[in-house]
Amino acid sequence: MKTLKFLTWLDVKRFIRKKTIYGRQLPEGITNINCFSDALEINIISFDYRVTVENTLQNWFSDWYQKDTSIIQLDIGNAVLPVEFVVEEVHSSNPSSIRPFWEEVAYVSSNDEENTNIINSLTLPEPYSKLPFLIAFYSFKGGVGRTVHLAAHLFALLQYAKEVDKAITILVIDADLEAPGLTYWDRSEKQQPSVSFIDFLEVYHYSPLPTEETLDFFVKEIKKSPKSEGKSVFYFLPACLNDEQLLDTPVLPEHLARSPKGEWACGNAIHQLGEALKADYILVDLRAGLSEISSPLIFDPRIQRFFITTATEQSIAGLSLVLEQVSRIAPSDVDIDNNKYFDPTVIVSFLTPELKSLTNFENALIKFRTSYIQSIRSEEASIYSKRLEIKETDFAQELLYINSWEEARTKLASTSLIRVAKEWAETQLKSSVQQVNLETKTNLESSVVLEEVRKFRDICQQYEFAESGEGEGLLVTEPLKNLATTFREDLPRIVSIGAKGAGKTFIYVQLSRFKYWEKFIQLALKENEEIALNTHIFPILQSGTLRDAAEKIIKDARDAVRTSLGDAIPDFIPSEYQDRIRKAILKENTNELEWTEFWIREIARTIGLQNENQISLSNINNFLKSKKIRIVFLFDGLEDIFAEAAINTQQQIALRALINLPKRLSEIRQSHVGLIILLRRDFLRYAITQNLAQFESLYRPYDLSWDVDSFLKLVYWVCSQANVIEATEAEIDDLSKEEFVAKLEKLWGEKLGGVKEAYTASWVFAALTDFKGRLQARDIVRLLYHAADITVQKSKEIQFEKWSSNRLLPPQAIRRALEPCSEKKVREAKEEYPEFKKWVDKIETEYTQEQKRIPFIVEDLDLDQVTIRMLEDMGVIYEDRAKDDVARYYMPEIFRTGLKFNLERGARPRVLVLKRKALGIGVL
Repeated sequence: MKTLKFLTWLDVKRFIRKKTIYGRQLPEGITNINCFSDALEINIISFDYRVTVENTLQNWFSDWYQKDTSIIQLDIGNAVLPVEFVVEEVHSSNPSSIRPFWEEVAYVSSNDEENTNIINSLTLPEPYSKLPFLIAFYSFKGGVGRTVHLAAHLFALLQYAKEVDKAITILVIDADLEAPGLTYWDRSEKQQPSVSFIDFLEVYHYSPLPTEETLDFFVKEIKKSPKSEGKSVFYFLPACLNDEQLLDTPVLPEHLARSPKGEWACGNAIHQLGEALKADYILVDLRAGLSEISSPLIFDPRIQRFFITTATEQSIAGLSLVLEQVSRIAPSDVDIDNNKYFDPTVIVSFLTPELKSLTNFENALIKFRTSYIQSIRSEEASIYSKRLEIKETDFAQELLYINSWEEARTKLASTSLIRVAKEWAETQLKSSVQQVNLETKTNLESSVVLEEVRKFRDICQQYEFAESGEGEGLLVTEPLKNLATTFREDLPRIVSIGAKGAGKTFIYVQLSRFKYWEKFIQLALKENEEIALNTHIFPILQSGTLRDAAEKIIKDARDAVRTSLGDAIPDFIPSEYQDRIRKAILKENTNELEWTEFWIREIARTIGLQNENQISLSNINNFLKSKKIRIVFLFDGLEDIFAEAAINTQQQIALRALINLPKRLSEIRQSHVGLIILLRRDFLRYAITQNLAQFESLYRPYDLSWDVDSFLKLVYWVCSQANVIEATEAEIDDLSKEEFVAKLEKLWGEKLGGVKEAYTASWVFAALTDFKGRLQARDIVRLLYHAADITVQKSKEIQFEKWSSNRLLPPQAIRRALEPCSEKKVREAKEEYPEFKKWVDKIETEYTQEQKRIPFIVEDLDLDQVTIRMLEDMGVIYEDRAKDDVARYYMPEIFRTGLKFNLERGARPRVLVLKRKALGIGVL
């Protein structure tokens, strides 16, 4: 029943606080409960309620409450605590909301249903509507770098303001009233402050003058010791003026929180001082530990709070405890998105490469996220919401000994601390500019921007399906550039491998649109000089899902070849060609050599050579030489023909013979025959049973995979095709990753909402990739399409007008786009993979929603090893054995959402760690 023994009356007091949520949820008939060393006093409305209250006590304390004698038996000797009932006709007033103290917040638990009403009625402070921004730095333990991180953020703000030619004012407050570090740093300065933080607390709390006059006095005193930095200036308010003042502190921040001015009076007082000073930012260095000196600011969600910690066991445990308490009165998602309040940020300091590679470090990140995220009242569906942002800074020997501001500036200059702080400073100053833009935006401008979104949506729809043949442009990715560079003179002889949706069919259609290989070379290498067009592109095997426009493009390419050859070449009919392949598959015991001859004969047939006894690659080559033309033959849609390659031996042999043809072509000098085979990655494993890695390595430069760079390039390219955000295709090859990210802010903003939300580019990339970092081009374009469509269709619902001054796609549109994107991906995968369809049908019909959870173990879904292997190969599931060496399976968002699996409570932090492993530290 209870976790502690009742050794003293204090244990009884704690137990009652827990039952009543610190006295805020009293049982019927009780108006107040006071616990003293000599008795438990219970105030009741009338004696009519005594029996009811006694039953409540019996229920709470069980045998420890003696109803007949009205005592609570303690667990030390025969000691007892009497219970007294007092009738109180006038109800005593209890605090209506939780105050920002550890002992009060500790009794709020979002996990108990009985506490739901209290949690939902917590009174958060009124958001600040004016400058300054408040930023506080806290640590559970001392000696973890809290003060130097504050200094880094101070210098980063000043430096970035100088770079953008903006004048800012900053107030730095040393609020560590027990071990003030900044105060001692400042004593080396020539100009010493004339007032302290202790002075401010005392005068504000017991002001003999009106508050406005008090603030004016302090502003004048603070301004006597400025520290200039270009156009900017910062002021410093020390904890104390001398050590004697530090030893006698009758007024602390907690006293302001207990005053009639309200529980959030401490933050209000500091903000009012900043307003009077006309400061833009106030940076506060807080006392470490579970001290009420710091708690009024630690719990204040209007303040940007940086929690500094190391990765030691004690620091991890302590900060996790703090995060759990802070999360209990955290704001809602909506308030965070609207920049009214802030979640804390964790900075893990003193890191080394060795420490980062340890499992214990990963577990620490999970513990931090779990401690905070599990308790917040979040409606955010995505695991990538940064309701708790975690940053990392490296160990720097030089930072262990600092005695002054100037020494801190010099030693911080080359460290990761200043790099992390600069990223934050840049975001801060950008957001303040954006806020001004938001306030001046007109409805007319919003309607113009919405037209841009509509145009962007239509272009995305064209490029979503390569089978449509509607989009005319071609993004030259690294594999295509490699193809053009390597085969600028010679003809290509390659197998281009890519997952479903990687862009194989799109490339097939676009190459066919060029008709000539030289035109592709010109585009890919940006060559403008006139060249002879004598290398045709002939698309042979095609996907079975091509639509009319794509079919016409391909037919035109074939007809151009027939015209150039000049002879009476029979018309190429794709369906008849596919029938010949299927008929050949039905023959038993056809060996690889016979299949090789089959493919060569079919190539020969396309150009009018049909003498079966004389057909060879050399014959084909000599024939084309005589005609003075060259041809690159394209193969796509192999998965349609060889749908059972996983189990059908004949299909495996046929496929292997085909993809070995490029090697044979390489034996012909100055070949007039080129060959590009576009193959789905999983089919390669069916065809190549030995030396698979060697085969992949041979064609790796042409592998159709997508990394973060090509992902950004594709998004920007789509923007250029739609003529939005001033994107131009000509500059794509000249932009760096950082420049792409910056330019795409006009499309989707820097972040998915407020300052503490995820960076949009990173969020989209992470949401669309699996746990091996694999990404498909179709998913990228599809998500962009749905985000744009949601924006157009539900502009008011997603607050388009609010965001339209600095982006086309609002945060909510991008988040919501993931669901239809995932649903389509699952639907297509079911059509493409018969075994996957069987598995999906099974979990949809045989399993409850409760069973469909992540992570799961094999027994949960009765999976056999063949199915597990299939799902792993597709990227649907990923095995993790980090905990107890038990295989737990996770699912990337791009599949989980569409499959309607739920994340178990506490799974989100582990998912983020797995993504971090797959994508790199800089992505999440």
